[in-house]
Amino acid sequence: MERVSSVPPSYSQALQSASPQDDQALPLYRDVAPPSYSDGAPTDPTTSPYRPFPAVMNGYYSMAGIKTLFLCGASRDERLFFVKLHMGLGVKAPLGARNGLLLRNGTSSKDAVIAAAGDDLPLAARVHAPDKPTTIVHLPPLEPRANTRGMDTEVMRAGPAGDDVVFLFSVEVGERQQRERFEWREIKKRGDDAAKPGGFRLVQVSNRRKGTTASTSCCGAASDAEVLALLLWSPGLSKMTHPFSLQLQGRAMSMGSRWSLTVVATALRLWELYIQSKVGQARLR
Repeated sequence: MERVSSVPPSYSQALQSASPQDDQALPLYRDVAPPSYSDGAPTDPTTSPYRPFPAVMNGYYSMAGIKTLFLCGASRDERLFFVKLHMGLGVKAPLGARNGLLLRNGTSSKDAVIAAAGDDLPLAARVHAPDKPTTIVHLPPLEPRANTRGMDTEVMRAGPAGDDVVFLFSVEVGERQQRERFEWREIKKRGDDAAKPGGFRLVQVSNRRKGTTASTSCCGAASDAEVLALLLWSPGLSKMTHPFSLQLQGRAMSMGSRWSLTVVATALRLWELYIQSKVGQARLR
């Protein structure tokens, strides 16, 4: 996710303009056709936009077990979105043979996929590669494409920041679709009273209007930066049915729908990495 122009280039163009260090971190997708929406998705996303995300969201497992959950509002009865873990055993886009999750635009497994997030390598390749929590995020196209249902491809990188872990991504913000960088920062159990079980806080690490940009994920915004979102793990036995809560704060509700969707997709991916005990692997990189 290293693009900096207000109108993002194609993924292959971004790879060609990336630094050698970025080339080592990014998988090559030049020869891979863009993933598509799931069957039943409209050919023009603007005719069926995804519903807005509220300021408070909670994840609740479905009766089918931990592989599926409902993203709800303030209560369990307020179901908004259907989320399913993808085990990387199929070939269907957008994840195919990669582990990850699918976020659907409704509460049914048949609703259209509006976002997906998963491993950067297929399951077969992952067996022979060191585990590293680099995430490929699929979003609806920023600009409509003729005769295609393709999705934009983005990257969320992980890395150590002292004894903690950070996850860095970029996304278009506001009406002007200005591209900015954001960082999920780990909250450990020792920290905030409101986050005793742990979780992540989201802060902005670039502001192109003010001419400031963080060069690396571990050296971004100051520790007192405004928190835009909180992803908190549920305490005690409640996590068996209610694994997490997600709160959008401060300027979050004015950042735009694409920003909100990206925040939700990356937060769900952090939950997946957490339950798979993969968050700590970023400390070893």
